[in-house]
Amino acid sequence: MTTYKGIKGFNIQTVSSDPPAPFTGQVWYNSTSATVKYFAVLTGSWATGGNMTDGRADLGGAGTQTAGLAFGGESSTVAAEVATEEYGGTSWTNGGDMTTAKEGPGGCGTQTAALAFGGRTAPPRSALNATEEYDGSSWTNGGNLGTARYFVGSAGTQTAGLAFGGDPGPSSPLNSTEEYGGTSWTAGGNLGTARSALAGAGTQTAGLAIGGSPGGSNETNASEEYDGSSWTAGGNLNVAIRYLAGFGTQTAAVACGGLTDFGTNRTEEYDGSSWTTSGNLNTGRLRLAAGTSSPQTVGLAFGGATAPEQQTEEYTGGGPTTLTVGTD
Repeated sequence: MTTYKGIKGFNIQTVSSDPPAPFTGQVWYNSTSATVKYFAVLTGSWATGGNMTDGRADLGGAGTQTAGLAFGGESSTVAAEVATEEYGGTSWTNGGDMTTAKEGPGGCGTQTAALAFGGRTAPPRSALNATEEYDGSSWTNGGNLGTARYFVGSAGTQTAGLAFGGDPGPSSPLNSTEEYGGTSWTAGGNLGTARSALAGAGTQTAGLAIGGSPGGSNETNASEEYDGSSWTAGGNLNVAIRYLAGFGTQTAAVACGGLTDFGTNRTEEYDGSSWTTSGNLNTGRLRLAAGTSSPQTVGLAFGGATAPEQQTEEYTGGGPTTLTVGTD
């Protein structure tokens, strides 16, 4: 019979408690729990969720995997939407309509306290500076952005929102940042790289800008970190990409989907310094949205330019974990 010693050259270590800092691939026998355990770094994975009622691309998102929010966007029949949908963990239901139809808005916050800002009108398209606040049933107007923009990066909450980058007109990406205090926007520090069609994660004082387009049909793999006043360079994505979605925090983020020569189903996880490739979306898509308040380990992605556009996927993050592989 093949034994562990025969394969590895040594016996499994017996310990009374799990090692405090195991290394990847380490195996041990815990005599207290009478279990064989293994330490591994797992890859995150996506599972199919309930379909949206109204499939669309270029939509805004907020909330979490069990309390998500989708708003605005462009469908096959409507060039700029007012429709809002709420996700309860298995299915979507209709919420209150937005005040102004828009596609490409930024979004942050929760299902019952969300913020939508910017975007653009139906053709002939023009950038919007409007801000709207959602209370779980209806939208009301908030303070306008200082600069109208669409395909804007977003992070934060309804009362402490962050807008960065975006486009005020065709292929004219911005580097400017604005901070929302609950009633009005004020200028923040500029991005190091002007870009639109980017993703965001984190908070107003610990934000993350991910990928995007510096102009034309180009993509960037650059990430930048915001400390509440200025941006500094973070680790680069493994692949340059635009029209992607993001969620999580500045030190534990996820970027998913998007447009790149390497496909649109990519997922990467950020640990505060570097990006690693994770499990692919089941359906490749760009111009999608995410539950922006979701943690890295429990995420939500929905909509996007794919077939069909109403698809929703739920993310279970990877990372280091201890697995029980046998018992006495």
